[in-house]
Amino acid sequence: MKLFIFDMGGVVTGNVGCIPAMAASFGISADDFFHAAGSDPHATHTSPYNLGDVGGLMRGDLSPVVFWANFSTRTGITVSGDPWRTFFNPIRIEGTYQTIEALKRAGYRVVCGTNSLDAHYAVHTERGEYDCFHKVYASQLMGIIKPDPAFWEHILRVESCPAEEAFFVDDNLENVEAAGRLGLHTLLFTTTEKLKEALCPWTTG
Repeated sequence: MKLFIFDMGGVVTGNVGCIPAMAASFGISADDFFHAAGSDPHATHTSPYNLGDVGGLMRGDLSPVVFWANFSTRTGITVSGDPWRTFFNPIRIEGTYQTIEALKRAGYRVVCGTNSLDAHYAVHTERGEYDCFHKVYASQLMGIIKPDPAFWEHILRVESCPAEEAFFVDDNLENVEAAGRLGLHTLLFTTTEKLKEALCPWTTG
């Protein structure tokens, strides 16, 4: 193995789902929020985060100003500031950080491959939560979101790493399956204990 790619939210940091809190602050449900963002909260072919204006934010196609303007037009709700930042309060998953540091001590290249948006990227950066990685590949900077195969193809190309020598960790099954189809080794993240067990061959030499 040459390269380890970690998703961020739900794997390296927890408490990252801010839509329920944002929706509650507006007096609407999370489903209503997705509808107001042009997405389908009950989509089965992909995550509702990948659709509509939320997907546009994560691809970097849409600015927060335009997102909230569209939201206000659809709902009649006046929005001030950027709630994507206000309601985002990630918590470090220490067991994952420990595993990443163990991989780095063993000499492996460890990067982040994350579906993100500007506000969340800024918060993680300011808090030093990306500092454990050699490099961060964020969707809004790449213009590509998982599970588009181009997401991993871009990372592998930049890192000069064949798919069969890369290991990808994510808490989203759709993303894990998409990476696996490209030939990457994969793990669906559930607990830090299972993560440490799965990566033990590389962290213990």
